Amino acid sequence: MRRSLALAAAAVAVSATLAACSSDDSSSEGEMVGGMTECTDEIINAEAEKVVDANSGGENVWEPGSVECADGWAAAFGSIDTKDAPEDGPQGAPATLIFQQEGQFWIPKDAADVCGTYEDGTYPSDAEIPESLYEACLTN
Repeated sequence: MRRSLALAAAAVAVSATLAACSSDDSSSEGEMVGGMTECTDEIINAEAEKVVDANSGGENVWEPGSVECADGWAAAFGSIDTKDAPEDGPQGAPATLIFQQEGQFWIPKDAADVCGTYEDGTYPSDAEIPESLYEACLTN
């Protein structure tokens, strides 16, 4: 009898715990928890803007060009310009930023760390970035 009561109490505790975990909290509606992010021009260029802003202390801006994606990696091709550059002035410096997808985040990566050992112009065997995006390694 005691064992039956203990099992019944455990079942009630588990049910209450599961009910609490699945409760509908409208305040978290729209928030992404877990999952994967998408690779779109808008998302990758927004990440590139954050990187440029953080690395320049807000002095530079990202001028988007194109974005290429493959196998959880992204390359943003564009240019970096000074924030107060005149519209009719010289163009910014061409730049390529590399990102790797980790769950719902795009993590900036240093080309020196992910492009492998460049020797003869072929795709290096120690590169982490997919071969289809290797051009990003050659444009920095």
